[in-house]
Amino acid sequence: MSYLVLARKWRPQQFEEVVGQRHVSLTLTSAIKAGRLSHAYLFAGSRGIGKTSMARILAKALNCEKGPTAQPCNKCDACRAITEGHCLDVLEIDGASNRGIDDIRQLRESVKYTPSSVRTKVYIIDEVHMLTTDAFNALLKTLEEPPRHVSFIMATTEPLKVPPTILSRCQRFDFSRLSIKDLCEHLRKIADLEGMQIEDDGLQLLARKAEGSVRDSLTLLDQVIATGNGPFRASKIQEILGLSGSELHFSISSAVIAGDVPRSFRNLQDAYQKGLNLQELAEQLVLHFRDILLCALGNGLEEMAEATSDERARLVEQVKGIRPADALRWLRILLDVTARMRRSSRARVHLEIALAEMAALPKAVDLGRMLERLREEGGTGRGASHRAVTDEAAGNRRPRPQGGASLAPGATDPWRSASGSDAGGRMPPAVAPAVVAESANGPRGALGGATVLGTAEETCPDFEGGWQQVVARIGREKAFLGSCLHESCVTGLVDGRLQIALQDTNGFKREQVERPANRRLILRVIEEVLGRPLGICIIGRGEPAASGKQRKAANSLVSGERRTRAHDEIRDEGSQEAGSAAAPRGTAAQSAEARVKRIARLMDGDIVGPAL
Repeated sequence: MSYLVLARKWRPQQFEEVVGQRHVSLTLTSAIKAGRLSHAYLFAGSRGIGKTSMARILAKALNCEKGPTAQPCNKCDACRAITEGHCLDVLEIDGASNRGIDDIRQLRESVKYTPSSVRTKVYIIDEVHMLTTDAFNALLKTLEEPPRHVSFIMATTEPLKVPPTILSRCQRFDFSRLSIKDLCEHLRKIADLEGMQIEDDGLQLLARKAEGSVRDSLTLLDQVIATGNGPFRASKIQEILGLSGSELHFSISSAVIAGDVPRSFRNLQDAYQKGLNLQELAEQLVLHFRDILLCALGNGLEEMAEATSDERARLVEQVKGIRPADALRWLRILLDVTARMRRSSRARVHLEIALAEMAALPKAVDLGRMLERLREEGGTGRGASHRAVTDEAAGNRRPRPQGGASLAPGATDPWRSASGSDAGGRMPPAVAPAVVAESANGPRGALGGATVLGTAEETCPDFEGGWQQVVARIGREKAFLGSCLHESCVTGLVDGRLQIALQDTNGFKREQVERPANRRLILRVIEEVLGRPLGICIIGRGEPAASGKQRKAANSLVSGERRTRAHDEIRDEGSQEAGSAAAPRGTAAQSAEARVKRIARLMDGDIVGPAL
């Protein structure tokens, strides 16, 4: 006899043997005992979690010689025929290949005939969502009022694609994904029955790779068994299946947290030389950084991390000092890069860029905390409030460089290795958003010793010509985004932001431009082409353009004057505050709050953000 794979050999034959679906088993067995069975069921859930197995067990329960019974004997002719798949009255139909209206018409003709060898004729339609709309409509009447000897059991992985008219005629059961713990216990049971010696860490790897699917986990276990008799250690399983272990994940995340770009590159290089699939590595890093986010949030959420107890303890230790906002930004970068890697032939480069951006990403600043400190120091004078803004915005709680700002004393450059060797100098503009940099005595555009977005001595090209260069550059890097900006123009400069007018009738172009990834690309190209970091503000062609004072601020920047409108406003506001030394504490705090909000707008929301 030919070899029978584990997924078929250990297929459940009783309701209670279906792992992780006790809610479905309990309901069906109770209905059988009470004689309240429905004529149509819909089993919904992801792949490999027991939908078809449950349908076969229900068919045996209906047709067993001792039944209908909640415990089919698996010994009678009907039970054996259904188990072996050659019962003429239990028909398993593939919805993907029998999806047309002609197939459903044939089914409607066959339901009229009574079963030839069993009590109830059962139609099991797998992947029912693949049926066409006409096929669903042709099935409606038969599904609502079938003959007494017919039962329908439909299974699908995408219940949202099943029409409501079908759903309303069925009893729906949603099957759950299995947890890593349940999968590990099930794999341990089967491994012991098969006489395999395998480490618990190895089973953990298989369970994670299976993503909640029992069939996938057994298929992976079968692949491991095929290489020899064991014992199977976690390192050997990683080599067999081409998986990356938790040590690599922790090494990469440690480099990112430390802001060490060279070390993150070396970790990725080691994984590449070992032959690991970089797409799978990126997917696993998404899960790892999700665990980091959960542990950083705390409040018991670390229990949701898909990790062993030892790994969870390491995660809790690793995230000390990490703000949830930073973990959230890292996770978003990884999610973006995994989507890009699927469509690119240069997956390695995409992942390298993502790790470099994550490691060198400026620290997220808590706007709420900045405002709180300003309120506390609102009555102590202008200088103290300004220092609070500067210290908080510069992220002095962890000595990481903030974009193009000068490094604080004792701080390390993320683009240099831990040994001090140069790894590329300053942060490139692509990952260097604007920050609040401290300046001892800025002559103009100063905020109590804090210069916003550099000095005004830098010049900017003509708006129209410069913006057209920006659009052309964006079109070369991302053609679709360039087409959305093709008919755009600059109407002025307001608070350090270019006002961009779009010819957009239905809002589609604006939606594309304001996507986070596209917005970051535009800001980077603006900085590279115009020579300074500027934000953007999207307006429609019908919206009012910048006012006269705003246009004057824009022209001042073009002609190379020493301060922008934003600097003037902040300076004037500071002068007013200095001139009213006897102002109440609340007035000073409100003035400080207004200044911080203006700084947040200048930063375009890239660094300053709400706390989690």
